[in-house]
Amino acid sequence: MNIATIDIVFGCLVLILVVRCALRGFIEEFMSMAAVVFGALCAVLLFKPGAVLVEKNFKLPVPPELVAFVALFLIAFIVVKILEKILADIIDRVNMESLDRLLGALFGLAEGLLVVSVFLFILSIQPLFDSAPLLKGSLFARYLLPLVTEAGRTAVHAATGK
Repeated sequence: MNIATIDIVFGCLVLILVVRCALRGFIEEFMSMAAVVFGALCAVLLFKPGAVLVEKNFKLPVPPELVAFVALFLIAFIVVKILEKILADIIDRVNMESLDRLLGALFGLAEGLLVVSVFLFILSIQPLFDSAPLLKGSLFARYLLPLVTEAGRTAVHAATGK
């Protein structure tokens, strides 16, 4: 049985993410991702009201929108990181590190498959070269590409209205 070169690359990528997440544990890995996502979400949704507050209370030489965006991101990020430390301390106290690491490995597997799926989707829609020879015989492409291509095309059509 021949293994496609791209499968070796994708397999190594998935393995790296599985090991990384297993070593860090589910709580640390998930909360690190959540801190960035929640921080960005809070900053994007609340920077306009925050800018009004900054402009009213502080006379700064920089745009109040920028100050509000950065401040809101940092506040939300720090709150989630504090919550992460509290949860990690609870996990340590009840001796559930092995479960945390197992869940981390599963999270890493899901994260790895998601990253591979994004690469496959980009390869399938890019117009620069024919990706069929590159993906020929790939197990990842055989199982993930049908799912990713249909979902991705639906999302692109919904976003662009085409």
